[in-house]
Amino acid sequence: MSGSTGWRALTQLLAVIVLLAGCDENATTAPEGPPPQERVVEQVAPDPSPEIIYYTIQRRRGLRKFEFIVLHEGSAYSLESFKSLLADDFDPDLDTSDDPDAASDIHSPPVHKTVNWNDFQLCADCGLVLTEVVRLGDANGPGIIESAALTVSWSEQLGYVVVGRTFLQVFDDEGRFVRRIGREGEGPGEFSGIADAHVVGGQLVVLDRVRRSWSIFNREGQFVGRRPYGNPTGPFVPVGGDRVAVVARDRSSQAGDSPLHLAHVDSGVPSLHFGAREVWEYDRRDRPFSDIVRGSVVGRPGTVWWGAAGSPRVQEWSIDDELLRVIEGDLPWFPAVTEPVDRTREPPPTLLGSLALGSRNRFWMITRTADPDWRDVELEPGPEGPRIPTGKRADYLDTRLDIFDLEERRHLGRYVWDSQYPRLFNLGGEPAVSVVENNEDKVPQVVIYRVDLDGARARNPSVRPPVRRVKRA
Repeated sequence: MSGSTGWRALTQLLAVIVLLAGCDENATTAPEGPPPQERVVEQVAPDPSPEIIYYTIQRRRGLRKFEFIVLHEGSAYSLESFKSLLADDFDPDLDTSDDPDAASDIHSPPVHKTVNWNDFQLCADCGLVLTEVVRLGDANGPGIIESAALTVSWSEQLGYVVVGRTFLQVFDDEGRFVRRIGREGEGPGEFSGIADAHVVGGQLVVLDRVRRSWSIFNREGQFVGRRPYGNPTGPFVPVGGDRVAVVARDRSSQAGDSPLHLAHVDSGVPSLHFGAREVWEYDRRDRPFSDIVRGSVVGRPGTVWWGAAGSPRVQEWSIDDELLRVIEGDLPWFPAVTEPVDRTREPPPTLLGSLALGSRNRFWMITRTADPDWRDVELEPGPEGPRIPTGKRADYLDTRLDIFDLEERRHLGRYVWDSQYPRLFNLGGEPAVSVVENNEDKVPQVVIYRVDLDGARARNPSVRPPVRRVKRA
């Protein structure tokens, strides 16, 4: 089939699908209304535009057949299943690509395979170069950054959302403050403690860890409704449509000791608990940090990585409960924590912070590690044992980013911050880093960094690894 003929057939077929979608008698219904006495505003229809469409042409007995794969908000759909997401204003002039390799990877993900960190070529002297993207935070007013322990999410619809404990701050792509959403309280649009927030299906969805509920806002920040969740809460990642994967250890009999939970925001409750078919040795109840689990902020369409905080062993699962990959063993800077640590005598253990899978099969790992001067910090007694004094965390803990090439099994480099708060997040389909720093005027700001993988370079072994000294807010 010639290129021009293929494109015409593609456009005509999509135009027909749009018309059919508009006449679908079984279209997905709107979510149920919120509980009584909660103010409801008109919901905004989800943005239906797919990120990209792959198509292949199969020839069977001289016949030509189109096969479409739609990538939308991190999940892969057939064209038929994607029909329910189409809206009346859907534009058939799509960003379309003929990429059989990518299509094959989606249809035939790698079977379960296990590799060891010992199989990776590690580079002790390779550094990573950071490029600043934007700074978020005003000197005063509602756009001021009030904490260093913040998470960030990004979407094309809203820009940057800075997630505080009981409120959200929205900034545009240029770093200009747009609005503040929510406050502390128990009423509509109020929070007791936010676990995470993302744009899901065109709406801003917030998970409250204390109340165990979802709060939904439209793009203008107006409260739409609340849904009960009722399960252990944690960070979550959108995986397509109104679905999200919540990362939190759940030892209930119903969840089967699972760390991953596929939830539908419209209903509010999980439809699948997954990620724990294999029993991990270090997941026994007596293992330190086995209850603390971390998930990936970016992955292949329809997959999530996870690991327990006390070990470098990680797994990749499909959201259909299929184990795809396991990486196990120890890293020189990250031995598994097998017994309680005496913090009055021993350095703080290395713990997993967050994960991501970038383009070209590159795996990102954030860890919290001991600061070289940790011995100079005198711990103080706390209700659960010795704790770090206020204002001394940067002297006791560092944050380390390592990136690996999974195909070549090669360590690409590392970067170290003199802070425990840098975090990974999804910036348009690629991992990025957010960290709170003070600018020249001593104003705390959330700084967004891209990592230049092509800038990884060898360093003199006698020189200490690159360290980003962050001015504490």
